[in-house]
Amino acid sequence: MLFRSQKKVKKTEVESWIGKRYTSKSEEIMRDSKRYIDKIEDSKQKIKNFLNEFKFMTPNERIFKKIYKIALSSQDKFINSLLLTTEKINTDYSDIDSLKEVHKNLVESIGSIQKYIGMHGRYLMIVYEREMKLLSRFLKDFSENVEKLGNVLKNSEFVTIENIMNTLSENKSKEIEIKENKSKILDIKKETEEKKIKIRDKKKELSKVEDMAKGEKEKMEEYKELKKQFKKIENEIYSTIAPLKREMRKLEKIVTDKKLKKQIQEYIEFPVKTFLNDSDLNVFRKSIPNIEKIEKNPRKREKILRLVEYILDGNLEDKKKEYMSHKEKVDSFVITSREENREGIIKRKIDNLQSEIIKSEEKIKNLETKNDLLQKEIFKSKDDIIEILEKDLDVKVQE
Repeated sequence: MLFRSQKKVKKTEVESWIGKRYTSKSEEIMRDSKRYIDKIEDSKQKIKNFLNEFKFMTPNERIFKKIYKIALSSQDKFINSLLLTTEKINTDYSDIDSLKEVHKNLVESIGSIQKYIGMHGRYLMIVYEREMKLLSRFLKDFSENVEKLGNVLKNSEFVTIENIMNTLSENKSKEIEIKENKSKILDIKKETEEKKIKIRDKKKELSKVEDMAKGEKEKMEEYKELKKQFKKIENEIYSTIAPLKREMRKLEKIVTDKKLKKQIQEYIEFPVKTFLNDSDLNVFRKSIPNIEKIEKNPRKREKILRLVEYILDGNLEDKKKEYMSHKEKVDSFVITSREENREGIIKRKIDNLQSEIIKSEEKIKNLETKNDLLQKEIFKSKDDIIEILEKDLDVKVQE
């Protein structure tokens, strides 16, 4: 046990007690660490002093003739590498976190020094046996104090409290996330309600449009029937005049009057339209005196004469009036809107809004599930903290 007498802490004050204990334990560790930091600084200085003196040493060329040049080259690289490493060593710290960072960098420095010894120290151990042993002693003191500093930082109570502090920090982050998720849920619910209102409005609009579309459909059927009748009358007029096209072409070649010739051409190209605009029917009147020139066959000539006389007797006048009456109705018939198109557009908008609502409800469900999970993790971590306090730190947590 870390404490002789069991401490008692109220459940509502656990977090506060942990914070205070973390602060006091951090201060204790920083005080205990100072003597090792001082020894590390002392070892560092000894190593630097040694290296600066080592620069000016040279191996005995006569004794170490075979490895003299190699040793000399290794010596320069060895000194430069170790001096560069020791120059980077910084033991300044202001709090427990910066102290841990100092220790981490010191451990890395030891690794670098060992690497350089392995790379460049082989021949130096031979030609500078006494000097290298002295350096090894300095390095040993340096490494041992770094290790002792590490042991201070590994204080079991401090590590336990630090882990609890990290858990509390994670809980705070989770609580913030829960709060943000709740805010998102409220925003999504608000947007969803607005979309539901839009759907209700669109359904009302759709009902009106459907009624209008029904009336419009009936109107369209009426228009189609009117067009059908109109076309029928037009075909009847055409079927009466069209058989005379061949004779009109022959008549066009005979007549000399330019106005009449032009009218004949119009009858050939646009028989119905020309007839409707023709009030004196001169084309048909002129064809009678020229019938023998137009057609030599007596039987055909008789047939043409009957058709011309049928037209001149006004037998198409009723059709003409009927045609004009229907044309006026068709021209004045206007489809005022496209309700069927509007109906489709509104339905698509309703479908899109309903799809968005489904997605929004899924988002809400996911966020609520996430919050439940986070809340359970927080509750469990709080129970775990109480268990750790009572088991590892001999602290009794009271209700």
